[in-house]
Amino acid sequence: MPDARAAGGEGERLHRLLSRALGVLAAVLLFGMAVMTTADVAGRALLGYGVPGSYELTSMMLAALIFVGLPLTTERDEHVAVDLADHVLPTRWVRVMAAVAGLLSTVVLAVLAWQLAVRGAGLGEEGAVTNILRLPLAPVAYLAAATTGLSAAVQAARTLAGLRGR
Repeated sequence: MPDARAAGGEGERLHRLLSRALGVLAAVLLFGMAVMTTADVAGRALLGYGVPGSYELTSMMLAALIFVGLPLTTERDEHVAVDLADHVLPTRWVRVMAAVAGLLSTVVLAVLAWQLAVRGAGLGEEGAVTNILRLPLAPVAYLAAATTGLSAAVQAARTLAGLRGR
């Protein structure tokens, strides 16, 4: 997902594979959430009780979905951005501000990935599990750490490409 398209060949194939894999995983998670919510609501309405652990599963799927979508959002530059001063500043200053924002975003994402990995390790050592289904929590933290780290790499590549004028 880093700006591998410029490298061509292998880099382009890796970029497409990662984008597709993350997109498919996001779609599967969203579909799973919809099915789980529908089954839970239907069970409550028709049978008087819902799917045991549906809240836990939906919460875990939502967390995974958010973090799986992060590298895709970063790659497509679809994060929320406010351009209050861009139209009144010289182009050079707008580029400098974009570079600083890109570098800052890269650092924040990298630190967040590191802290998520630390948290995942802690959850794994504690043997932390959900209350009802007893599902381990560490894998969700590790997924969040990995995808946030990928987002940091994507942001770094975007920032470097911007500095090179691409």
